[in-house]
Amino acid sequence: MKGKSRLLMVLAALGPLGLSAQGIADVVAGLEKTGCYEADASFSVSLPQSESDVVYNVKLSSAPTVGDRLSPCGYVTEWTLDTPSGPVKGFSAYFDGHHYRYRNERLQEYHTEWDSIPFMPRGNSAGVQASAQFTDLYPAFIAQELMAMDKDSLYTVSVNPNAMFDGRKAIEIKSVMKVSDVTAMEKRFFFDASSMLPLRIDTESNPGQITEQSMLVTYRYPAEMHCPELSETALTESYPEVFEKYRENNFRIENLAGTQLPTFSLPTTTGERYTYHRGDSFASPTVIALLDPTAGFNVELVSAVRDAVDRLPSQTDVIWVFNSTNIDAIEGVVSAIRPGEHLLMNGKSLARDCGAASLPVVIMADSKGKVKNVVLGFNNELGNVVLQTMALVD
Repeated sequence: MKGKSRLLMVLAALGPLGLSAQGIADVVAGLEKTGCYEADASFSVSLPQSESDVVYNVKLSSAPTVGDRLSPCGYVTEWTLDTPSGPVKGFSAYFDGHHYRYRNERLQEYHTEWDSIPFMPRGNSAGVQASAQFTDLYPAFIAQELMAMDKDSLYTVSVNPNAMFDGRKAIEIKSVMKVSDVTAMEKRFFFDASSMLPLRIDTESNPGQITEQSMLVTYRYPAEMHCPELSETALTESYPEVFEKYRENNFRIENLAGTQLPTFSLPTTTGERYTYHRGDSFASPTVIALLDPTAGFNVELVSAVRDAVDRLPSQTDVIWVFNSTNIDAIEGVVSAIRPGEHLLMNGKSLARDCGAASLPVVIMADSKGKVKNVVLGFNNELGNVVLQTMALVD
């Protein structure tokens, strides 16, 4: 009897699902069983140097996919960001090998029958259908994230099956990522104990460092959930103006010339933030260099751009944008900035919005933010191209 009583006590402590060493597997299984899904989510980003949070209101809708190896679900994601100049809206969608994303008055679309490469993961980068903004908030994608963290030696993952959230029984999963004994990320998930639906996600990136960033996601659910209609017809009916005005079919950076630079807001290596809104003016004509610190010819590129700028008859600013947050690697390329220069990091979103599939890329814009020329990669004529282009803009 004593042995049986002890067993019952252990089972009670583990909660209704009997979560133990298999706790993560049970949560993943519950998330994977999510059928038609709808939720409203608040996604807020806090930065130590910022006086106010950046808050997105996100509408999530998804449906299960059967036999689709590219995505665990089809989805339509709609988001709104309130800004001083008014609300900014966008959306993304995936179904049956088709992906659409709209933001900053640019509609990008990808179709596997045209080109399957953008859908394939490369290194640590997911395909376009899985890397769209807010895709990681869906239960099916959270399941993939949890499985990946559980298998990765950089993460320490723990499960609390007896947590509480907003007065209801919940399951808490905490993960800590350490790189060279330095905590790079702390993340906490709360799931409803009975339905396994996500309730809240807290993320702390680079805690205690100048690049620290906090993200908080909270979910709200309707009384009943329905599957979205996933088709191009339904999407064009929901956004007729977007498809009429901005359809460009697989936007690539080669098509950037003649358009306005997209909105971006990126951290500097010194802990501040540089923000540019589409349609705003720069103080002077500006060269934007998108760089990967691990790529070759970075030093030569920086030298060529600077030499060209020094030879121009009027002021021209330079924005160095790196796709990395490794400050040592970034400063190994640009060790010190000069007057009129800005050094930004974590610029993957800007590269994505410009349609850049690979780096480096040098973008030349006039003072009104209109792109005049683009150079892909590095070549010995880069300095001359920058000099000739920027000498003719104002």
